[in-house]
Amino acid sequence: MYQTSNSFFATERSATLLTETLDATCDVNVTECSDLMTSFASQIRSHSNCGADYEAQNPLVLQAYTGFIAYPTLYRAGCLKSQDTGNYCFADAATNTSSPTSSYIYFLPLGVTLPSSTQPTCNGCVQDTMAIFAESATNVTQPVSGDYMAAAQLIDQTCGDGFVSKNVPVAAQAATSAAGGRVHMPIVLAAMASILSIMTTCI
Repeated sequence: MYQTSNSFFATERSATLLTETLDATCDVNVTECSDLMTSFASQIRSHSNCGADYEAQNPLVLQAYTGFIAYPTLYRAGCLKSQDTGNYCFADAATNTSSPTSSYIYFLPLGVTLPSSTQPTCNGCVQDTMAIFAESATNVTQPVSGDYMAAAQLIDQTCGDGFVSKNVPVAAQAATSAAGGRVHMPIVLAAMASILSIMTTCI
């Protein structure tokens, strides 16, 4: 659940291993797993568990909670396949050496803001992935609601106006009123590891 996890570093260096991991990750009952993650999110906020730490904004507890509530969005984006290559979009982005920042958009559901240096590949995967995030961003309880709009504007600067949707009212409101304590991107590779850590919980 943690963005400082090292468990995924070796896998992300290999397109083959990453694809095998995604195959297993995506071959689950997403409804059951989503319900399980929702239960975990509720339990972690309980005072009989980590409620006091959650209220105190303990970063480790907040990261775990964010992972639980973001699971459905991460699943949909992580299991999305490219219409051009037939590969998982996330795998193509994570192993894209010519555009290494393409994978950064996959951190948005975790409340990780998109760095201004991001230069995404302007392809169908980015559009389809951002469409998934736009849908989730209409729910103000989802972390992506607070960082989607800024990311969409940044992507449009690179790929052209209208490349991704900016017509997400809840995301626009959340972007102007988001509270402090949001997760940013001090360590990019560490954040990459957390995506599959969350998704593979149900394998």
